[in-house]
Amino acid sequence: MFFYMKIFFNFCLILLFVLTSCGLDDRTQGNNIVSPGGDPIGQLKVAHWVKGKSVDISKGVNVVEFWATWCPPCRTSIPHLTEIQFKYKDDGVNIIGVTNEPLETVEPFVNRMGKKMEYGVAVDKGRSTSNEFMGRYDLRGIPHAFVIKDGKIVWHGHPMKGLEDAIENALN
Repeated sequence: MFFYMKIFFNFCLILLFVLTSCGLDDRTQGNNIVSPGGDPIGQLKVAHWVKGKSVDISKGVNVVEFWATWCPPCRTSIPHLTEIQFKYKDDGVNIIGVTNEPLETVEPFVNRMGKKMEYGVAVDKGRSTSNEFMGRYDLRGIPHAFVIKDGKIVWHGHPMKGLEDAIENALN
């Protein structure tokens, strides 16, 4: 009996850790429309492009999503982001996943994901991109996506909630 209680207790501790380690910040879960004209943002500061090539976010509509390999909600959003990339590819929309994890962690993960992760993936350069985007709105939870139109943030929120509407609005 004690053995099963110990297993149950350890399971609860692990579950609690996973649930509190990412994605539970209320500001991450909501849909946040920034000012109608947008909030100007600088260029991406990337240490390494794991998949795809450099993107100029000062032109067109781009989505920058912050994620991590260890984050279950982030992994859940990957196929959804791939679908969005294919859906809006002809409209010139670029999806870019940015992580601050080491290249040695990210590269094998992206390779294992294969066709499920068909969008740009970059490793943040010293957290500078993360600090510029996430820090601007005092955000900590991931996954978190930003829709950028012509170099200005026009929306940010959870990639599974309202992202497509935000892209549609940015394109129109």
